[in-house]
Amino acid sequence: MNGGLRRCLLRERTDTCDFKPKIFHTRVERSMILNTSAVKSYFKGLKELAIKLIVSPVGFFRIMPKTGGLLDPMIYLVMTVLLDVILVSVKSAFTHGAGVNDLRMMVVWLIIASLIAVIVSFFLAGIIFAIWSFMGSKESYETSYRCMAYVQIIVPVAILLSTIPYLGLLGIAWWFYLMVIATREVHALPVKPSLLVFGIIAVLAGLVYCNSVSSAIKAKEHMEEFTKQLQSVPGASTKGDSGNH
Repeated sequence: MNGGLRRCLLRERTDTCDFKPKIFHTRVERSMILNTSAVKSYFKGLKELAIKLIVSPVGFFRIMPKTGGLLDPMIYLVMTVLLDVILVSVKSAFTHGAGVNDLRMMVVWLIIASLIAVIVSFFLAGIIFAIWSFMGSKESYETSYRCMAYVQIIVPVAILLSTIPYLGLLGIAWWFYLMVIATREVHALPVKPSLLVFGIIAVLAGLVYCNSVSSAIKAKEHMEEFTKQLQSVPGASTKGDSGNH
């Protein structure tokens, strides 16, 4: 009896030892699946958030939570900046060609731009918070940060528009519209003061943008003219070829 009982106890102990790792691995796998689905659901929510802001900005700002922490809008801001860097890199690849070094630089800029965006966002939100406070808003800095972060969805669209000269002005106009809507729906302030304040900022930004586009066009024209003049010089191409040899 004692021998049989001992064998039974040893068998149960062995079965229990074999069973615990299985339970542990099952729990880990289940946890990994849940975490993966949570991440996918989170980024899906960010995408839906961006679509909501583009399609119905009034409805977006009307129901936007004014509190809840800075993490979500900060992640949204970083994702937008990453998209900005990718679009600029693709745009540059089409105009100048891309190589291995360009891809490496894009990876580096993805990291650097994210860090810079996070740091600058706090200062930019502080400026916008001061403007809204001056206009009479009683909302907190966090609310201003949230508005500022979500409005950054205009930047990727502006980059795409800027492929055609001066079309980027539509991005500035869209920013102006979103800031006026946020002033009315989130901060419950009159529209007229926001039209004046953000209108001045938009006009200044538009002048800077037009000046930069004009300078880029003139520089391109001068470069093309210089290239034509260089090619028209007798023996220029021959000297270049002989120099290569």
